[in-house]
Amino acid sequence: MRSFVFLFSFLLLAWSASSQSVQPQNLSPDKKAVPVLDTAKNKQSSVPKRPKRKKILLVQDTLTMSDYVMSIERVNDNLNAIKDSISLGFEMVGMGRRIDGITRDVSIIRQNVRNKTSVPNIRSLYLYQSFSLELSKENEKLQSHLIRLYKRVYQAKLKMKTLLSDSVFHRLYTDSSLRNVYDDKLDRLERKYARTDSTTKANIDSLNKLKVKASDNSITLSNMLNSIATKLDKAGQNLFSEELNPLWKKSKPSALVTSSSVKNLSAFEIEQAKVSYYFSQTIDNKVPLIVLGISLFIWLFFKRKFFARIRIQNQSVEFLHLYYMDEHPFVTLIVFLFCLMPFFDAYAPTAYLAIEYLLAFAAASFIFAKKSDKAFLYPWLVLIAGYIADTLTYLFADPSLLTRLWLLLLHSSVVVFLFWFYRRLSRSTPYFRWIRSSMVIAMVLACLGVISNLLGRYSLSGLLGHTSIFAVAQAFILPVFVDAFLEMVLLQLESSRMKKGILKSFDPSVVTQKIRGPLSFVALLLWLIMFTSNLNIYHNMSKLVVNVLTESRTIGNIAFELDSVLMFFVIIWFAHLLQRLVSFLFGETGAETDDPTTISKGQHSRLLITRLLVLIGGYLLAIAASGLPIDKLTFLLGALGVGIGMGLQNVVNNFVSGIILIFDGSLQIGDEIEISGQAGKVKEIGLRASTINTADGADVIIPNGHVLSQNIVNWTFSNDQKRVMLEFSVIGNELDANVINDVINSTIGSIPGVVADRKPVILYTKVTARTCAITVRLWSLIHKADAVKSESMLKLCAAFSEKNIRFR
Repeated sequence: MRSFVFLFSFLLLAWSASSQSVQPQNLSPDKKAVPVLDTAKNKQSSVPKRPKRKKILLVQDTLTMSDYVMSIERVNDNLNAIKDSISLGFEMVGMGRRIDGITRDVSIIRQNVRNKTSVPNIRSLYLYQSFSLELSKENEKLQSHLIRLYKRVYQAKLKMKTLLSDSVFHRLYTDSSLRNVYDDKLDRLERKYARTDSTTKANIDSLNKLKVKASDNSITLSNMLNSIATKLDKAGQNLFSEELNPLWKKSKPSALVTSSSVKNLSAFEIEQAKVSYYFSQTIDNKVPLIVLGISLFIWLFFKRKFFARIRIQNQSVEFLHLYYMDEHPFVTLIVFLFCLMPFFDAYAPTAYLAIEYLLAFAAASFIFAKKSDKAFLYPWLVLIAGYIADTLTYLFADPSLLTRLWLLLLHSSVVVFLFWFYRRLSRSTPYFRWIRSSMVIAMVLACLGVISNLLGRYSLSGLLGHTSIFAVAQAFILPVFVDAFLEMVLLQLESSRMKKGILKSFDPSVVTQKIRGPLSFVALLLWLIMFTSNLNIYHNMSKLVVNVLTESRTIGNIAFELDSVLMFFVIIWFAHLLQRLVSFLFGETGAETDDPTTISKGQHSRLLITRLLVLIGGYLLAIAASGLPIDKLTFLLGALGVGIGMGLQNVVNNFVSGIILIFDGSLQIGDEIEISGQAGKVKEIGLRASTINTADGADVIIPNGHVLSQNIVNWTFSNDQKRVMLEFSVIGNELDANVINDVINSTIGSIPGVVADRKPVILYTKVTARTCAITVRLWSLIHKADAVKSESMLKLCAAFSEKNIRFR
């Protein structure tokens, strides 16, 4: 029974569920589940409630006027952005001009390289190789910039194609009724689109043309660099090869001059083209020299007032031993500037150097002509004439038999002339060793030139002969360079001293001895640059020196380069030299026996501070220039701290004490002091020790730490007066105190060196009927105290004798 009831209940539940699932199918067709927006109809419907669904509307059914305006503005903004991105302006014009300039420069270099002269110039090949490398680097930069510009413009062109993909703008542009509404705006937009599209196409075409030109320049430069490298490889071998038959054999056709050039140019036109192109390309490199020249001439213009003041005040600067800057200042500056040219024109063409140095030789000849030593002037003029003749032959003459004979005669004459000049050269001639050494080298080169000419090596002969004459001529004008610089330094020091009211002369030998050595080294460097340049070995020599100086070396964990080490010592040396020269601006004379002037004594503290700052700045700059790593410097400072703690306390104590003495001002140069049983005048206050000059002439060096820790008697700290004690006795029958006082006051008042503002104090220490013991206290200048005491005793004795009073 229970099973039947359970089965019946299960069937009833199943029937009920099936009837509910079939019920929606009996609805009428108009009441199917369709989305309706009216909420009132949903309430009246007998359909059960379901989730609301929004109706998807088509765009064209909901667009408004503002939507169309915004679409036009979007297209306009995009056009403006594209227009800005494709705008090249003067940038492309400038690049086009520079690319055309590179093309012209390449053409000139190629023409100069192809042109063959009577003597192959390896120096010119290195010069053109350097110019070509610079042009190649610049051309590569322009190519990279052109590629970036092209990508930017091309992206703008692609963006132009997708500009009208906006569906709203597309409906607006295709619907004629809407077009009529926005006709004005669409017309302006169409014109802007046309202009932008035209500009884009034009810029792409222009960039393509520039890319083609830059690519052509790149190919041409690459080929030309290869050609120059090939010529350089062969030039060294050809220079020592037998170009012509020996002079005693029949001549063969010369291969030195060919007609392979594009244009048949004369030797003069070839050299003119080289000089013009070199000058146009290197004028920017000479800006420092031009600025230096202008500065020197302005300085000299203002120094004319200094010379005028000297003449008006009848002051003399003969102790400076000026010659060049006193008699020929402007011509001397010209020679000085031309002597610096090798630093800027080591690779210059021979014709350019010839013009440059002929001007320098002419200015030097003007100076030499004013000298009274005519025995030097005439050989100098002969040497310059030989230089001109050799240069013209070297540059423009063809290697014919007549030319070879002429060079043979010329170089032989140079050897004979230099030997004659060498024998007559006096040892008293300034820079005798320098000139004599240059003559020996020149005679050897001239002899080698003669031998090369005889053996048929014409190019080598011309090279050696030209170098020999130029080496001697340059050696004669470089001493003018050295002396001119020394005189400029001395002149500036003296004018600065006079402006400060320091009329006492200083010892110029102290300055010249410190500067002449480095200046002579610079002069030797200038001579070596031109010597190696004329021999066409400067490039290899300079490259070797640069490699040696810049090669990285390691010691343990420290890496360094020789140029940094060299720069370190050069800066330190210059700092020490500068701090020594600064002292002359504060009144020092450099003479050991001279007393310091009043100005130098008052300014000595500032002088020491300045010297200290110069040294500290020099050492810091030297450390920065050396490239020493900071971590290594920290290690060194730590090691220095340990060293100070272990055994350098006295050194640091003296150094710090010296700084304290400098800033404290309790001691100054020229003070009369007594310390540790030593009495004398302060001669020097250094960073480690101070020097006292005693009355016996001895120099006592006392560490600054000891000076600062002792009691010091400074007689001249507040004034330069010292009290002098006179003790004597007078004997007479009738001694009157008033008479004695009058004699003492009148006598002492007439003695030089006695301070007149402070009257003597007269004390009677012992009085009897016939004798009086007297002590006189008077004031005199510190440096005349002993002389005043002696003079006072002598005059008092004479004065009392006139009064019939015995003086004892």
